[in-house]
Amino acid sequence: MRLLIADDEENLAYALKAVLEDAGYNCNVCFDGKSAIRLISQEIYDGLILDIMMPEKNGYEVLSIIRKKKIDIPILLLSALNEVDDKVQGFDLGANDYLSKPFSTKELIARIKVMLKENIVDDSYLQFQDILLNKKEETLSCKNIKYQLSKYECSILSLLIRSELNRVPVWLVIEKVWQNKVDVDVKTVSLYVSYVNRKLKALDSKAYIKFDEENVELCVNI
Repeated sequence: MRLLIADDEENLAYALKAVLEDAGYNCNVCFDGKSAIRLISQEIYDGLILDIMMPEKNGYEVLSIIRKKKIDIPILLLSALNEVDDKVQGFDLGANDYLSKPFSTKELIARIKVMLKENIVDDSYLQFQDILLNKKEETLSCKNIKYQLSKYECSILSLLIRSELNRVPVWLVIEKVWQNKVDVDVKTVSLYVSYVNRKLKALDSKAYIKFDEENVELCVNI
């Protein structure tokens, strides 16, 4: 599970990163609201730990923008504000949980586990334009024609469809699809992208994957 920690207290942010990584999570950190919005919009995270009192944009503003952009990510608010109205405001804006500072790391980890478990939905079928991806069967369909995919082909398409911009950095593809295997590099990603593109072309789909050494992007021929 990949988490983003957004807190302007850098020492606390890095301390939380260390604790959560010891608990088995993969964490990134940022220290202001604008950076949090940019990272959530450009990359794929399984959860966001969001402090309320931050520069650039505060946690409430970040939360509101993320929900208006229809980004379905579980969000845990952290704050020294402990009034009922503060908590209600957070929940009204779309927070999944709220934890008041100071807190124990055991409680934080417990709340994150519950939050992520509650957010699990059945995403066996993913659709993009004229294609339908069946993750359980690892098949790709278009216009009543179906092709079998390999495990890696299916994972690449799933990652791209789930990404808000349908664009993912190559390093993240390697991390998510191949779990950072040492023998996997840009050439490996390029090869599997070409396999997927062949099947998309055979299906006569308008979708195709654009690849360069930095990004992989799911696009549409108009």
